Amino acid sequence: MSRAWLIGAGPGDAELMTVKAMRVLALADVVLVDDLVNPDILDMARADARIVHVGKRGGSPSTPQDEIIAAMLAHLRAGRSVARLKGGDPFVFGRGGEELAALRSAGIEVEVISGVTAGIAAPASLGIPITHRSMAQGAVFVTGHGADGQEPDWRALAATGLTLVVYMGIRRVDDIAAALLQAGMSAQTPCAAIESATLPAQREVLTSLGRLAAQVREAGLGSPAILVIGRVAALARTGEAPTSEKSLTVGLGFRRGVTVDQIEAALCTTLAPSTLADVSCVATLDAKAGEPALVAFCDRHRIPLVTFSAADIRACFDLNPSLPRSSHVHAHLGVDGVCEPCALLAAKNGTLMRKKQALDGVTVAVAGPEKANTRERPHNAHNE
Repeated sequence: MSRAWLIGAGPGDAELMTVKAMRVLALADVVLVDDLVNPDILDMARADARIVHVGKRGGSPSTPQDEIIAAMLAHLRAGRSVARLKGGDPFVFGRGGEELAALRSAGIEVEVISGVTAGIAAPASLGIPITHRSMAQGAVFVTGHGADGQEPDWRALAATGLTLVVYMGIRRVDDIAAALLQAGMSAQTPCAAIESATLPAQREVLTSLGRLAAQVREAGLGSPAILVIGRVAALARTGEAPTSEKSLTVGLGFRRGVTVDQIEAALCTTLAPSTLADVSCVATLDAKAGEPALVAFCDRHRIPLVTFSAADIRACFDLNPSLPRSSHVHAHLGVDGVCEPCALLAAKNGTLMRKKQALDGVTVAVAGPEKANTRERPHNAHNE
């Protein structure tokens, strides 16, 4: 009796294909293979297996899906075993679900062999964890284009605060970046664009959301590529393994025109006896994110910068009515404060460890996990 398999070939590197996928591939009479599959993987097929190339590369001509299914059924009904070999994982933007349904409706049992998807392997090749306990409590896999021109809800995705991993989005990077910025995501949000992940030809761009489209064009990146958008992208190749030691979040406010040294001095003073090495991120009002000194400070110390909207801050005050409010800050920024709510928002259900300290035009508050036992300093009543 003929057999059918949907096999994930992994992200590119042949050694990232699973042992089970290698074993099953060697059993098939016919292999229908996508363009994105590394040709070296076909050496694992039987020497007498019939290899049928069916395309399936985003943005390029490929065999229509109904013809692929018809070919699979024809071989199976002729008594041949069929392996459908797909890049990455067959159920992650691989249309494997459609093929599985079609074969089962024809009364054919199919075994699915999972593969390593590029949305995990591409970031990992740069040391980017798509989830991180203090930076991203989840990740969203999304396609850069849908059927019939359907558009993902970028506003809803931006609001999640989760890592966005975008497949097949490199040709629409201008539209995607613009939509996320319009949805309120900070222009300073760390990003990575990774072409041909895990292969010797791999190339990447590490940048911010505001510069993503321009730098992708400048580097000439093309398909296949993965976009990673979120705070975790700042961890690319830093050589620092994410640990629980980086448990503090800093909320920051400042006068226009402050220097990098002023920001650094204020943070170091407020953090003591902790240090900048304990800081997982710096957070501020989105209207302040473009201040050159703040951007330069975060670049100097490789600390991710996250921002929150006025609506986010007002919601934080609603949830924390005991937070001190500043009429002076409200008159200038339209919110009752910046430092403490931003520190708490970035900490995600943490606790305030340092109330607002004002030093030389910079105000700082520090939050950390609930279990933190660092003694809180007395509140400085001076408002920015």
